[in-house]
Parts: sequence; structure tokens; C-alpha cells
Amino acid sequence: MYQTKQSRITTVSAFKKELSSMNVEEPVVVTQNGEPLYVVQDPAQYEMQQEQMAFMKLMSFAEKDLKAGRTLSSNQLRSNLEEVLTNDGN
Repeated sequence: MYQTKQSRITTVSAFKKELSSMNVEEPVVVTQNGEPLYVVQDPAQYEMQQEQMAFMKLMSFAEKDLKAGRTLSSNQLRSNLEEVLTNDGN
């Protein structure tokens, strides 16, 4: 099973005090009145998360295509690509 690291939780007031020295390599959940208000994370981690979500979306599309029978053999794919490349030059 895939496990995620536990997010650190802090209050808005503590977040303001710690902001300049805060380590956000792992997400920080900022709460107000005990309720989550923001999630702060490292930009590189955010980018990686976005890429992972995009990949999962593509995998979902592929799974739906497979179930619907929208597949090609490697020979069919190669033939279609050759046709596209040949027609592209004309």
C-alpha cells in the first residue's frame, strides 16, 4: 500500500511567527479555529504532485480505452505512424 508522509499541522498565528524559518519540504496544514485553512508546501513537491496527478489521469483514460476495446497492436500503431509521417511530408 502506498503511504504518504504525515503533514505537519500548525495554527495561523504560529505559522506567521515561523514563516521565515519554516521547512516546507513536507506539507504544512495551517489551521484557524481548529479547521484547515491552507496547505503550504515546497514548490518542487507541488510540481511533482501535479505531474503525478496528470499521469494518473492519463492512466485512467488508458484503462477506459482498454475496457472499451479501443486498442491497437504494435504493428497497427507502427503502420499508422508511418502513414502520418509519410502524409506529413506531402
